[in-house]
Amino acid sequence: MNDEISHLTAGAVALLSESDERRIRAIRSRRWVLYPRAKQALDRLSALLDHPRGTRMPSVAIYGDSGMGKTMIVEKFSRDHPSRFDAVSGCMHMPVIVVQMVSGPDEARFYKRLLVAIGAPEPPRATLS
Repeated sequence: MNDEISHLTAGAVALLSESDERRIRAIRSRRWVLYPRAKQALDRLSALLDHPRGTRMPSVAIYGDSGMGKTMIVEKFSRDHPSRFDAVSGCMHMPVIVVQMVSGPDEARFYKRLLVAIGAPEPPRATLS
């Protein structure tokens, strides 16, 4: 590798031979930048996911001002633990379910959002309560 590109990652070097359109698209794409507090949150979420199942499972609340990266952390965690279909059992395994709540949530709205997130049909006539 010559000195002009020795500082680039292998992925960046591979993009050098691509078209302008492809390189511009790569530049504009979103990137995950790991920072200490995000790593702490991701590690805590991973520990919760790996915790042995039981009646009283531990939980965590992630809170902060708007624009601090809470949603990005949850999206990253969800991408790192994707759903997968088990053809043998015919079941979809969803290790992480992400539910984006609206302001003023209540039990009925939460339940409805949860059903949508797991792809379950809403009860046709029954109220959610």
